[in-house]
Amino acid sequence: MTWSDIRTATEFKKKLANQSTVVGCFVMVSGAQTVEMCGLAGCDFVFIDTEHTPVGWEQISAMVISALYTGMTPIIRTTSGNRELVTRAFDSGARGIMVPQINNREEAATAVRGCYYPPLGNRGVAGTRNFGFGLTMSLDEYIPAANKNAICIIQIESREAVNNVESIAAVPGIDCLFVGLSDLSVDLGVPGQMTHPDVEAALDKVIAAAKEHNISVGIPVGDGKTAKSYIDRGVSLFATNDRSIFSTAMSKYNSDIRS
Repeated sequence: MTWSDIRTATEFKKKLANQSTVVGCFVMVSGAQTVEMCGLAGCDFVFIDTEHTPVGWEQISAMVISALYTGMTPIIRTTSGNRELVTRAFDSGARGIMVPQINNREEAATAVRGCYYPPLGNRGVAGTRNFGFGLTMSLDEYIPAANKNAICIIQIESREAVNNVESIAAVPGIDCLFVGLSDLSVDLGVPGQMTHPDVEAALDKVIAAAKEHNISVGIPVGDGKTAKSYIDRGVSLFATNDRSIFSTAMSKYNSDIRS
């Protein structure tokens, strides 16, 4: 099976631009087959996580292929907006990156620059997967297509980031603001209370800033039934994680048998 190359914008990219609802999964403890199952189950994207996992880059490369094979968009969550990390993520074949712990405009701008080739950014050129290893397109074709279709997701997960969200959202090149509700609740002094008034107020502030700059907003959700109320407020991207799905299902399986 083949998949569309970087010269074609993914449906995920188009949906982000339109703030259409998209659903996906953080892959944190599993590998390529879990990614493949997410795609076959109908996910729009996977977040391949390198922030909270020991996953290596060879495994990441296989996970990216599995995502592309099933028609999903592979996004890699880096550990920072460091240019070298962002470059490696894209060169593995990812169509986009998610950068955690962005707290101000300067940090956001640094992350964004790493996503794009000159003159829009400072990404370095290599004959890697998204370039068809130099076999399927010319550099003249590749550079503008990569700049047009790259996906950049910025995480908002602190009080400082919420306070600066208007200036962060104004940075050109951001496709989505993903609110890390767990980290945000901790930083606001209400750990794990995702619906605490302070967390809700912070989320509403992010939604307002994103709306002003035509950027989508994403959040983690463990129960899809809770999504509707967030959709009504302006959230359009939802992600669970494989660790939560497996542990919850395994716990229920054991409980059902032992009871």
